[in-house]
Amino acid sequence: MKQFLSIAILGLGSTLLISSCNNSTTKTEEAETSIPVEKKQMGDGTSGIAMAFYYQDSIATQFGFYKEIDSIMRVKEKNFQSELESKYRAYQAYEADIQRKMENNEITGYQIEEIQQTAMQKQQTIQQFEQQRGAALQKESMEYQTNLMSKIAEAGKEFANKKEIDLLFFYQKGGQITFINNAFDVTDEFIAFLNKREDDLMSGVINDDSTESETDEK
Repeated sequence: MKQFLSIAILGLGSTLLISSCNNSTTKTEEAETSIPVEKKQMGDGTSGIAMAFYYQDSIATQFGFYKEIDSIMRVKEKNFQSELESKYRAYQAYEADIQRKMENNEITGYQIEEIQQTAMQKQQTIQQFEQQRGAALQKESMEYQTNLMSKIAEAGKEFANKKEIDLLFFYQKGGQITFINNAFDVTDEFIAFLNKREDDLMSGVINDDSTESETDEK
């Protein structure tokens, strides 16, 4: 069964955050004249759009909360696989026992129909278990993923506001962005910010009954 949380890290594209965009006055373009957009450094008052990015892979490798959720789902998936394999082995043992009895003429013609029905019921039970439990596990994984992305988006907005960032996005190799200067890289800062807010992020994701605490970090 495929790893469900591999979806989680690929699904983070929806965390593209635009906290606020400065509306700059449209300038008239003269013939053969191009006016480049002026970038501003984070925290100063110059004009332009303050942009920053973080590496997408860092969420899976450095964000403690994501790694914890991933670990939880891996354990559940492993338990599901073990239980499913156990059911298959039990059925195979049943078939082998029936085959042995038939070879030894221990089964009469009157018992064949009953044995066939029993075998069919066992197969259906295994199939239902695989479909229902597998679907439930996938649904749980998707719910974790959705909640996680929502939490990261909330944290990203707060981080962008504190750092006076107008546009915060993730970068990954092979994505739509061909190149971006490392001067705009805030990966370490953003991951550190996420890890500091881990208790708040965990609220409502792992424990549904817990209430989300609001912290005012200054």
